[in-house]
Amino acid sequence: MDLSYPIMFLPESKVIVMMKLIVLSCLISPIIMKNEALAQNQSRSDILHLDIQGVSAFVPENRNIYTITGEVFNNNTFPFNSVQVSATLYGNNGHVVGVGSGFTSPSGIQSGLKAPFKIDIFGTEIMGGIEAINNFTLQVAGDLQVQLFQ
Repeated sequence: MDLSYPIMFLPESKVIVMMKLIVLSCLISPIIMKNEALAQNQSRSDILHLDIQGVSAFVPENRNIYTITGEVFNNNTFPFNSVQVSATLYGNNGHVVGVGSGFTSPSGIQSGLKAPFKIDIFGTEIMGGIEAINNFTLQVAGDLQVQLFQ
């Protein structure tokens, strides 16, 4: 039994519903594609223009904590929410000895502004302890706020 009908033989109410669905799918499809593109680029700080500046690393006196501080500058035209800086610690042999992360304060950064961050990594979480750290890398990620509708 063939259930497909040419549109001209459908009742008027079903034609209207079908037309609304077609229009709705045309409106939603570009939004979904744009959000997927943003999600794929989220970890690419060079594309998103989030710059880490003024970084310093130290061990507070008489504490078994490795602290990394700095600022994240939003060099984009849109604000970011939930801006997080992640650190990967490396030992002398180039192997990863520890990881840590922290959010900026505030966690949202408006366009053209900076926000400080602080990452505390306890020595017990570092393979070989704090003395094993030779260098580190930092990565920044955030949720880009794009206004899709006005």
